[in-house]
Amino acid sequence: MRTDFAQLRRLPDLLFPRRCPFCGSLLGPDALQGTVCPACVPEEMRLQHIPARLPEGEHDFYAVREAAAAYYYEDIVRTAVLRCKRGGCFWYARELADRVAVLVFGALPAKQPGKMPQYAGVTALPLYSCIVPVPPRQPLPGMPGLPLLLARRLGAVLGVPVETPLYIKRRGRPQKELTREQRLQNARGAFGCRPGTDLTGRRVGVCAGTFGGRCGGGDRCGDCRGGGAAQEPEKAP
Repeated sequence: MRTDFAQLRRLPDLLFPRRCPFCGSLLGPDALQGTVCPACVPEEMRLQHIPARLPEGEHDFYAVREAAAAYYYEDIVRTAVLRCKRGGCFWYARELADRVAVLVFGALPAKQPGKMPQYAGVTALPLYSCIVPVPPRQPLPGMPGLPLLLARRLGAVLGVPVETPLYIKRRGRPQKELTREQRLQNARGAFGCRPGTDLTGRRVGVCAGTFGGRCGGGDRCGDCRGGGAAQEPEKAP
């Protein structure tokens, strides 16, 4: 029975084989860390944000202490993100999340497509108390937004629960149409926290696409107390 159960768990990957999130081609045994096809590797490596942690000046999150991005939001990365957001190809979020886990959090990459990266952190001291995805401005009907899909996969890799206390208070213009300065103004005050939610003193990871931030909770975090909005950097929306 154990063998049959293991085969059943592999059935989705056999029926729907994993694809490169950047071009859509099937991932074979030569895929980079099980997530990127050989043809996209040079461009993917060029767009990696090294180091992942964003210095002050590349983000303007008044409610978070640290921010990081796996990639610069350009070319094939931008195409992959928009394909997940508006193209209906939500399944590519799994490979994108795995890249974030490896590039930002130092997880050990998967050995083959369809496998999960392994995070070798200290289990007694988790990275975060929870991961909170930023809700999308215009989600597709009946579909979870890209940040939620990324957060779920990252939560599974990192062993961190996912919570969804944020909601949209004000729908602004699409971020992709705006300059950096306009993006910061567009996002301010756009999100609120559901009544009764208290993240004070908790270590919260905020997930917004291939970009994320770390919130320490407490008095300086407006989102956690229902009053603020995360703001988006130019290089990693």
